[in-house]
Order: sequence, then structure tokens, then C-alpha cells
Amino acid sequence: MTDSLWIRADHLWNDSDGRFTPGLLRIEGGVITARAEAPAAPPAGARVIDMGECYVLPGLINTHVHLEFSASPAPLDDFYAEDAEERLMRAMGNAHRMLLSGVTTIRDCGSSWSMLALARRPDLAPVPLPTILCSGPPITVHAGHLHFMHGIVETDDDILRHIDRLEREGGRSVKVMASGGSMTPGSDPVETIFAQETLNLIAEEARRRALPSVSHVLSTESIRRSALARIDSLEHCAFYERDADGMIVRRYDPDIAAVVRDSGSAMMANLSTATRALDAVRARGAATPQEAHALRQFDVMVENFGKFVALGVPMVCGNDAGVRETPFEDTWMEIAWLIRGGLSAAQTIRAATSQAAKTLLIDQSVGKLEVSLAADLIALQQDPLEDREAFREVDFVMKAGAVIVDRLGPGSSTPADC
Repeated sequence: MTDSLWIRADHLWNDSDGRFTPGLLRIEGGVITARAEAPAAPPAGARVIDMGECYVLPGLINTHVHLEFSASPAPLDDFYAEDAEERLMRAMGNAHRMLLSGVTTIRDCGSSWSMLALARRPDLAPVPLPTILCSGPPITVHAGHLHFMHGIVETDDDILRHIDRLEREGGRSVKVMASGGSMTPGSDPVETIFAQETLNLIAEEARRRALPSVSHVLSTESIRRSALARIDSLEHCAFYERDADGMIVRRYDPDIAAVVRDSGSAMMANLSTATRALDAVRARGAATPQEAHALRQFDVMVENFGKFVALGVPMVCGNDAGVRETPFEDTWMEIAWLIRGGLSAAQTIRAATSQAAKTLLIDQSVGKLEVSLAADLIALQQDPLEDREAFREVDFVMKAGAVIVDRLGPGSSTPADC
């Protein structure tokens, strides 16, 4: 007889309706095998975890993290100071912390080749891990953004060989640096890197292999080209340009935003990245013109996000965890900022569950509390439809039917009283 477990709760997330309803889940072999609405009850003597008035949802999905980075004020210095084995151990610890915070699936959106071992053989890890989809080294150019991860290409054949190796070594996502990046010395975030034909090739090859594609887009033109290529997820969409004083500014372009909308691409905005540092500046007051500029541009970013929301562009939750002062436990903060930026609470939950799963091409296995999907779920004591910071405290985490975190106290797992 298959060992089964029942989850009973007054508030089970219903993705299609965007609300919570009382009901039951049956879990067998790490998969949800039945869902029943109240007043249905589990069979007599069944093993039951009674969540009571807690709010039960699918495990969170963070679509953009960098597990090898340290989230310190100088993550690149830490990266260079460590060898591949040390970075792999750091990545393992970072992934474990994300799982403890309620994130059951992550996409590592840029790493060295050695990181793919963690995606290939998570069973060898000494601690439980989320499901990890690795992009491996992003496709880039000499001196391009994150070139030190060794994803440099020069020709179309290089691109095909790169994707061949990525897939062979366990990669489950194809990333391209369509613009420069602020983090890499010598790389200009205002510069657009790849021609339209190259981005088309990358997107088409990813689709052929059923791998999700993702594009780093800071410059305005890189947004347009990546959307026209129909890359699955566009990261940042910053509309970066330089003003007359040489300062990098965000200048929203409604025509290009419409191209994004029409492409079907999803957007990852990472509104919460480095907000701890910005909060410190706000608290003491901007001490330099650069700090004042950073605060103004943050407000512009949030305003631009709201414009994308109004257009109906699909949003996914990702926070660039690992970069400067962006801890791996802070997915909750990104969720809070998505709501502050203009998504409804229900839309935000989907951005961190079902919509994220769809964009990562894994919606047939995770993202909802539905039959045949993985028993990845979390429980909160606060209603996330009412409290945008509800995900800050996750009291229960289950991964593939295994209880990872249980802060609900003794007595939550009992035989049924029926």
C-alpha cells in the first residue's frame, strides 16, 4: 500500500480563482494525488498534517538568483577570492537557506560551469536543496557582463556548442547578456551587445530544446531586440541611457514596452535588489549627488514597473539574490515590492508560483496545488492577500512530500478524528 499523507487547511490556495478555500490534499510519493474541498475528510486513521487556520500555498519560485555570489557589499571580490570548490560549497549553503525561507524552486541565472554539478546531482548534497535550474555561464562577449564565468562566444557555431555543453552538463535554462552590466568592471550597461539575428538564434535554439530562455536587458535597444526574439524572460528592462552629464538614467519608451507586451515575454523586475543599502541612504539622507541620483532612479524603476503592469506584461518573481546586499532569504521582500509596484496580491502570488513555473517551462510539475504536481508547499500564519509582508515568516516548508521546516509546533501531525 502506498504511504499517503493528508494536508488539511482552512485556507488552501486556489490559483485559478486567486483565493483561499478550505480543503484537503493527499500526498503520495512526493506528488499531490488528490485535492478535495471541504467538508470532505481524510479516511479514518490516515496520517494528517492539520494546518488549521494557516495559509497553504505552493512553494515559492525565485527565477533569478546567483548562488555562487555572497550577497556582501563586494560579491565580485568574494567570487574572485574563492576557487571552484569553495564557490560550490557557498552555492550549496545559499540554496539551502532559500529552501528554509520557503523557496522550493530556483533558477540560477549565471554561474561558472562547475555549478552545474549541483543541478546534476542534488542527491549528493548533505543538506536538502530546492529544485535548481541552472543557466550556467551566460552567453556573452569578451569583456562582456559576467565574462569571467566563461560563456564567451564569437560565432553562431560557438553559441550552438555552448548550448550543447550546457544541456549535456545539466543546464536547464539558456541565458544571454544582451546588454552590458553594472557589476562587471569595464562593461557598459548602456551598450547593446548582440545583433537581432544572434538573439533570434539563441531563442530559437532554446525553444527547439525545450529550454527556457532568459535575457539580461538594461539598455533600451537590448529590450527591444530580446522581445522581438521572443525570449521567455526579460531581466530588469531598465531602459538605460546616458544623460547630458554622462549619468545613467531610466527613460521609459512606451513603443518598446508595447513590443514587450506583444512578444509574450515575461518580465523580471528585481525591484528589491540592494534596497537595504538604499534604505540606509534614505534613513540618514543622501550624502552625495550619486546617492541622490540612485534614490531618484529607484523611484523611476518602480514607476516604470507599474506601466508594464498596466500593459498586462506577465511578471515573474526574481530578486538577483547574491549580488550586492541582496540576501538569499529575501524573496519575501521582492514579493512585497511587486505589490507596492502595482501588482495585486493574487497576481504577485502567481508571479512567484504558477506564472514563474510557466515561464520556466516547468508548469507541468510545480507551481500549483493540483493533482499530479510536486508536493512542494509552504504555510504562513498571515494572509498574503492582506499582508504584503506575509512571506517574511514561513512556518512550514515541504519539498517533494518531505517536511523541511515545521514551526507550527507539536500536534500538527495527527491521525484523523473521523
